[in-house]
Amino acid sequence: MIYNSSMNLTSYSHFIGKYNKSIRDLWKTEFKNAINTSNNSKVIFTQPCFHVTQGESPVWFLGMNPSLPKSPKKIISQNSNLTKNLMYELSQEQKHMHKEHQYFKAAKKFFNDDVGIAELVNPIFHDLYPIRHTQQKEFEKFLNQNSSLCDSLDEATKKLITGVMPNLIIIANAGASKRIQKLFQPKFDTNSTKLTFEANGKKTDMIFSSMLSGQRALDTYSRSRLAKEIRENWSSRNNK
Repeated sequence: MIYNSSMNLTSYSHFIGKYNKSIRDLWKTEFKNAINTSNNSKVIFTQPCFHVTQGESPVWFLGMNPSLPKSPKKIISQNSNLTKNLMYELSQEQKHMHKEHQYFKAAKKFFNDDVGIAELVNPIFHDLYPIRHTQQKEFEKFLNQNSSLCDSLDEATKKLITGVMPNLIIIANAGASKRIQKLFQPKFDTNSTKLTFEANGKKTDMIFSSMLSGQRALDTYSRSRLAKEIRENWSSRNNK
């Protein structure tokens, strides 16, 4: 098994397209049905958060799911079908969020200031579930009530990551960390704290953490330890 020396943008775009198509197809049937049949769920119907192309990077930054603003824009809250035009508008909105939302700003600041490795300053962002909801306990309840939808979304992310095989993935959410470990069943490296997923003759290292911003954010010391672990992983991978 070898590490992926560099991300192939053509391959990356190919698997993004397949992932987004699978999400669009799920929204037509399974997601609407799940909303309608869930018992006392506070998760409401909104348009999904697609994976937008973010350039070349050896590191991915995974969260649980996107938050839902108190007053979401119409393109997010509308119930209309996912036309190509609407999908384009949603992707443009997501690109804007990557520049302006505190979640993404905090992650970029962490990689730039705390990790301090030039190759890792622009992580690729992805959420395990593209469903917009802010309260995680409520969202976990929704997932548990809709195992079929959950499994389909898990499989979509697994196919995306297995296709691209990034060098390093930081899972910055406790709930997502548990689900990722169950989904990928990575191997534990006895010489370090990382877990490694192997597929297609390549390896992806996974480092599990909590959030970098918000009420459940890492404290200063935990943040420092995470940055150190990432640096050590990168140094070991590149024999520095």
